[in-house]
Amino acid sequence: MRKVTATLVGIVVSTAFGGAALGQESAPLTFAAAISVLPMWQVYGQDAIYGQDAVIQRAFRAVLHRDASPSELRRYRVLMQENQWREADVRRDLSQRTDYRRYSSRQRGMQPDVVVRRAYQDILGRDPDPEGLRNYGSKMINEGWTEQDVREELRRSNEYASMDRRTASADRIIRRAYQDILGRDPDPSGLESYRRNIIENGWDEHDVRQSLMRSPERRQARALGGRAVGEAEASEMVRRAYLAVLDREPDAVGMRDYTARILRDHWSEQQVANALRDSDEYRSKHP
Repeated sequence: MRKVTATLVGIVVSTAFGGAALGQESAPLTFAAAISVLPMWQVYGQDAIYGQDAVIQRAFRAVLHRDASPSELRRYRVLMQENQWREADVRRDLSQRTDYRRYSSRQRGMQPDVVVRRAYQDILGRDPDPEGLRNYGSKMINEGWTEQDVREELRRSNEYASMDRRTASADRIIRRAYQDILGRDPDPSGLESYRRNIIENGWDEHDVRQSLMRSPERRQARALGGRAVGEAEASEMVRRAYLAVLDREPDAVGMRDYTARILRDHWSEQQVANALRDSDEYRSKHP
């Protein structure tokens, strides 16, 4: 590890914990200890990615007793950068994921045939052939393969190699997650964003679902107790968004269109505000 990185980590750690008084003795803090308690966005320098990978690999070895694959490294780098995850967050996520669990006849709900069939439908868009069903089911039962192992193997197949296949696979996963979590189809921007994370950053359905669970729309639905939003409440949400973003009352067309979005497409107030910030009127007021 380069001396400059260790120095930077020491500075950040000192800052994060309020710093030590001059002349006060303190126990030496290793690089590994520093990056385990600080979000990685606070570790600067060209060795930051190396530090992230070290954290991720240590979590994988502790929880799954193996190294992370390149796609898994990409996935958790993004999660650490975007969500300010620490090593404890990576370990917790790995521990909670059902797709990393190994088959056990004592574990209820773990049916290899069901797992393999779902993986084929998600990744390749079809049911497994008898040979594939038998082969992957046997690997789960006899060789300790997890659902994630099956999916990774299918992603390495020639059948999955084309970009059309990858895009279709990502879209199937995203649409099901949206329907299950938010009760609607994905909007174009959400579809594009999650598709990119799946294809380029190694995300899978678990990651999409976790992200949607943390979304403002989901939080709003929980705050409302899961009940449907009425027209009067939707109109008030639109009014608040206009006042907050454009500093005016909504016009008739805006009120009609955004109220319909809330009622029909289950938009949150935050989504209305985001749309208003993307308007020509907002950009003209904030050049």
